[in-house]
Amino acid sequence: MNLPKRLNDLSKQLKNIEDSDGFVCDEEDRGIIDVGAENYDDIFSPYCFKGGDTLSQEMVEYLWDKQGVIPLDYDLTLRFNVKNADENKRKEIQMAVKQNYESDIHSTDQKLHRLRVLSVWFVVLGLILATAYILTVSYTNLPLAVNFILELLAWVFIWEGVRALFLDTRTLKLDKLKALRLAAAKIEVKEFEPY
Repeated sequence: MNLPKRLNDLSKQLKNIEDSDGFVCDEEDRGIIDVGAENYDDIFSPYCFKGGDTLSQEMVEYLWDKQGVIPLDYDLTLRFNVKNADENKRKEIQMAVKQNYESDIHSTDQKLHRLRVLSVWFVVLGLILATAYILTVSYTNLPLAVNFILELLAWVFIWEGVRALFLDTRTLKLDKLKALRLAAAKIEVKEFEPY
């Protein structure tokens, strides 16, 4: 058996294993999330007007959970199965999905900014306390407990600042990446077919 054919066969087997792990790819190699919405209005929030632009909270949670199964290096196709599928419904769904996740992206950007500012303040405060500790140890005879508290607070603030900057921002960046992927997802609308 020649090597290129064997490599191709192994790639197909790997693709089948990936697909059996909870997701299927379309012809463009995008991960597919199928949404069965027999009642078209169930996609949207009950508080928005007809032709709504806000996804229902249940739909947002469903899409978020389902996209978590698909590795981040795959783009997404959201396939909505609705009754009387047409181009207008596709456009309405696309607008609602895009607006919802663009709003999430904006919110995450704000959280990232606040977290970065907070982490800088923590590090600065920690450095001020560390400087105060060094000065008190060098030039005063304060009780050992006061020196210990200054040193401890300095390290706590420095650690919290560094942790927030490097660990907490990673989680928010990952959420932003997932929201970007959902906002850019290809939207398909198909006719609903009950089982």
